[in-house]
Formats: sequence, C-alpha cells, structure tokens
Amino acid sequence: DDVLNSGKTMQFALVEILQFPTKAIKTLTLVDRTHRRFPIKANFVGLALSTTLKEHVEIEFSENNSKAYLV
Repeated sequence: DDVLNSGKTMQFALVEILQFPTKAIKTLTLVDRTHRRFPIKANFVGLALSTTLKEHVEIEFSENNSKAYLV
C-alpha cells in the first residue's frame, strides 16, 4: 500500500489473497498514518506520520526522486 490509513484497502487485498493456500504474508507501506478501522499492521514501514483525519498525505514519484507531502 502507498499510504496506510484505515487499513481498508489492504484488508480487501488480503481477503482475496487468503483464498489461496498461504504460508506467510508480509505487508509493506510507504507511509503509515495509524488511523485504523481494520485489524491491519504493516510489517515494513517507510515513514510513520502522526496526522489528523482532516490532513492528507500525497506521494509523488519521479524518475530520480520520491517525495511524501502532508497537505
């Protein structure tokens, strides 16, 4: 996931993945906002931000650089 907020997107993806035999699942997110509504935890986190629900995080990818903005 790019920005892990409520966990909804990752939850839906895991429901589909778990329909097949699975030994282990590791999750990765670029930015973790920790506003969970679903029981999801990222195993690997690029950046953890303390934000309010009204703030938004935008990720910008370019060929030479990647940036995260708190808007």
